[in-house]
Amino acid sequence: MHSVSPQESLFSVDDILEDFARFDFPLKDIWLSAARFHFQNLDPEICALPPGARALEIGCGAGILLTMLRQRNPNITLDAIEPFADGFAPMEHVLDHAAKLGGGIERSTYEAFTPSQPYDLIYMVNVLEHLPDWRHFLDTLPRFLAPQGRCLILCPNYGFPYEPHFNIPALRSKTLTGRLFRKRITWVEDTYEVHGLWNSLNFVRFAQIKRHLKGSGLRLRVRSEITDRMIDRFSDDPVFQEHIGVFNAIGRGAKKLGLTQIVRVWPFENIQPYMFLELSQTDA
Repeated sequence: MHSVSPQESLFSVDDILEDFARFDFPLKDIWLSAARFHFQNLDPEICALPPGARALEIGCGAGILLTMLRQRNPNITLDAIEPFADGFAPMEHVLDHAAKLGGGIERSTYEAFTPSQPYDLIYMVNVLEHLPDWRHFLDTLPRFLAPQGRCLILCPNYGFPYEPHFNIPALRSKTLTGRLFRKRITWVEDTYEVHGLWNSLNFVRFAQIKRHLKGSGLRLRVRSEITDRMIDRFSDDPVFQEHIGVFNAIGRGAKKLGLTQIVRVWPFENIQPYMFLELSQTDA
């Protein structure tokens, strides 16, 4: 695994994104847009760690966000794992570039990964919704965490009736959604070379996570500020606005009226469009 040298911290966020933008790979604009946004969400969390702390990104994809966070936080050991499914073949040259920038990634699933030491912080961005068994991940999470460690999970909430990868309505049944929108799903997978993307989705819902964690030994904290951040992103991120611009006016109007505060309380928290969850051990 990789510890970042002080020299690598000289790169700026814009420099790194511009550097990766030179490469041609599927959904490049969306990858770069998401990396910038989630850097803003996660950098304060990693900056708050003491020097020498250990962090882990699970499912780091092409390593763009990983590279940004490593170079911004050279005093933190930041490891990363990614299983590299078949769909990642067009990304190999991007991964190689990330490695040259100090973004070494261990090719492993979380099930097969055995850390040398536990982690003070684990984070995963848009990964939980792709796990074949997200419940198993939550059940095994404590083996990765230091006693005071935390895990940050950011992903869509399928309790909200929208599927962001394909930009389609999400019915409660994935099977029915797939039947109704098969043409759109096929078009997206063929056009953007992301075959198998639909099959990887598990349609995880916040209510399911909350229910599963009862009595699990993990404490759940809901970071509801993510809803307003996502809405503000429409103003700052033209790629995001183009991708799901249908929610632009609705979201900004809801925030102006204070309606986004509703998703902070039960039962409306079950329909927050996007989740930012913080998990820690209850016996810590």
